[in-house]
Amino acid sequence: MASDISKAYGKVQKSTSGGRAAEAEAFAKSARNLHQAACEPLDSVALEEALQSNLKLWTVLQVSLQNNEDYLPDDLRKDILKLSIYVDKQTLKARAAPSLENVAPLININRNMAAGLFQKPKD
Repeated sequence: MASDISKAYGKVQKSTSGGRAAEAEAFAKSARNLHQAACEPLDSVALEEALQSNLKLWTVLQVSLQNNEDYLPDDLRKDILKLSIYVDKQTLKARAAPSLENVAPLININRNMAAGLFQKPKD
């Protein structure tokens, strides 16, 4: 599961228009995995795997943003980096106290990232 998401995101860096869809799929899949593991009854093993996988996805994104490999405008790049720091902190919180309440922000962020990436960019 973790490597699937990391591989999907890694492939995005090498493609163009299809890259956005692959990124969106990686975020959507991660959100889905987090949600499934955190719903009642909570599956602590699956949740830890989903949290680790999500963290890897966001770490790949952080590295890409720090290296400016994505060629995003500076303001957007900085905002996503700030969001990634929040994701790191929320992941620690969810690991310390596993619950849907603590995982929900991560699910929502990933769903919003996926939704934004699924939209066709304006020229």
